[in-house]
Amino acid sequence: MTMTAPDCKSVSRLLGAHLDGQLDAVKTLEVEDHLTGCEVCCERIALDRAVRGSLKKAVKSTTTPSDVRARMLAAMAGEAAREEQRDVALEAPAELSLDATARPLATTAKGSRPPMMRHWRTMLPLASAAALVMAWGYAGEQPVVRGMPDTVVAGLNDDILRDMVAQHKHPVPPEQQDPKQVRQFERYVGVPVVPQRMQNARFVGGRIMPLHGGERAAMLQYEVNQGASVQRVTVFVYDPQKIRVVGTNLAPRAVGTAEVRVGKTDGYTTAIAQHRGVGYASITDLDPESSASIIAAADHD
Repeated sequence: MTMTAPDCKSVSRLLGAHLDGQLDAVKTLEVEDHLTGCEVCCERIALDRAVRGSLKKAVKSTTTPSDVRARMLAAMAGEAAREEQRDVALEAPAELSLDATARPLATTAKGSRPPMMRHWRTMLPLASAAALVMAWGYAGEQPVVRGMPDTVVAGLNDDILRDMVAQHKHPVPPEQQDPKQVRQFERYVGVPVVPQRMQNARFVGGRIMPLHGGERAAMLQYEVNQGASVQRVTVFVYDPQKIRVVGTNLAPRAVGTAEVRVGKTDGYTTAIAQHRGVGYASITDLDPESSASIIAAADHD
């Protein structure tokens, strides 16, 4: 059965929802009936599945040549423009001259695919590679690819915050206890790492911690005396251009001239802030006010 361009155009709007299982029974039957006779739309379904599969597999990928992302996005933008021009051409009224009507219509060679089919076949590896590029963008704080749902981006970056909480909950011994040696961590995280001087607190030490997405942060551990008890404080120092810590459940709060975000993550008080191009995140056993004060003063030493 041969489908016309209007048939494909009306059904193509439903393909994404069909893959997600969001259509009602009537629409589902309509789409499936169309797919049994339309190879073009079947190719589109295969393309969408390939993109989704590549994204799932590539989220943890961490290495890529520096110019691949720009080249892939440029190629996709160019392809989108050409696709729009083709759509306009399909919708334009046909104007045939007498000479044109006298000539037989050109047909594709036996066994060859129509141009649109070849287009989707070519786009399949390109879109899969583009999915890898988007996943690489998640690993650091690259500009978010246009069209990517905010909930997906926030979910990935909240995973980083949960990684930090897990490290605070089950701390490993520090690699360095000398504050001067801890300053050398800058070469690994890309931003200055300066242990804080806190009132009634002891600097335990620091280490380099790998994060979700392949980046690294400096993990600084402290013990704060509060009467007869000792509370633990963990401060993570990172490059906000590479690591995006969102904290969607944290509320903004002003502490002096600093703006911080404070709240609870997996039962621990969490605060994040940026000062002069350096990102800070604290995970503590303290109250929100104390945690906010610690992170607000993180760059004052």
